[in-house]
Amino acid sequence: GPTEVEGPRIVMLCAELSYAEPPARSLEKLDSGSLLTYDRPEQFRLNPPVGEVALFVIVDRESLESTAHTLRWLGRHWHGTARVVVGETGSGRQELTARMDGAIYLVYPIPSEQWQSLVRLAVQSAKRAGIPAA
Repeated sequence: GPTEVEGPRIVMLCAELSYAEPPARSLEKLDSGSLLTYDRPEQFRLNPPVGEVALFVIVDRESLESTAHTLRWLGRHWHGTARVVVGETGSGRQELTARMDGAIYLVYPIPSEQWQSLVRLAVQSAKRAGIPAA
């Protein structure tokens, strides 16, 4: 849940907690924000975070249908929040679905420099938008 950490909240939907380590390290380096993880999209939709979110990251290396459903749900409930989908090379349908739903599509594995850039952008955009601490 919410913490007293200053900065934006980043939400990750990922089946394996190890996927959350690079963005967590990036937040730690910036000494700003918090990371909230869910291991299943259903868990996220049934128990969404309270308050503002600066960035949603969906790591879905298997199920296009799950990604599409989650992106549509996010579009209805968090319309203006940045979204990133992380998938496999050659997942053209998944990439097309992500981009059509307004998400950035990245191929796994993501270099640490790219995670740092994404997290830095989320922190900066949250500050400009006046998003309160998580």
